[in-house]
Amino acid sequence: MKVQHFQALVIGALCLGAAVLAAEAYNHHQQLAELQAAARDTPADPAPALRRDIDALSNTLATLQPQVAALGEAQGQSASAQAGLSQQLAELTASMKALQATTRGPSSADLTRLEQRLAAVETAIEKLSTPAAVPAAAITRPATAIGQKTKAKSPTPPFTLLGIETRGAVRFVAALPAGTRALSAVHLLQPGDSLNNWQLRTIREDQAVFHVPDHGDRTLPLP
Repeated sequence: MKVQHFQALVIGALCLGAAVLAAEAYNHHQQLAELQAAARDTPADPAPALRRDIDALSNTLATLQPQVAALGEAQGQSASAQAGLSQQLAELTASMKALQATTRGPSSADLTRLEQRLAAVETAIEKLSTPAAVPAAAITRPATAIGQKTKAKSPTPPFTLLGIETRGAVRFVAALPAGTRALSAVHLLQPGDSLNNWQLRTIREDQAVFHVPDHGDRTLPLP
């Protein structure tokens, strides 16, 4: 009986130990299953992808920095060039306005015509310089009558008119001062201009009207 009782106790202990081991094994299996499920549900570590993106952005930034610097320098040069061009344009505009406001000098054709007219005027001056024969009746006139006639006459023009010159829509009277024959001495007069105190008032079709101090207006023919 003792042997049987001992065997029963041993068998019972073994069964109890087996049950305990089975329970622990089950618990461990459940924990492992839970860990595997948690591992599957856990998202992948984003650190490697983020590091790759950061490295790529750093490389791109390092590549773009020289380009940005070059663009800034080019923009500065462009602004400087634009400022210089604006200044040149302003200077050219001012020069053009000054040229437009200034009377244009005579062209070669104008000079040629003036030379021809000057030659004709010189011929006329030579003819006028030849003393004319004085009639005997004029010699016998009283001195008082000659003095009165001299006072009645208007003064002789201190120049010779050569004609009308046109510059665009502006007309000028070409006048050569008395006692000169050089082409460089020719004056181009507009209404309001004066030559030897004779002020040009009006330019007509074939006449020029001058104002003479103390004598009023004087109309001279144009060749």
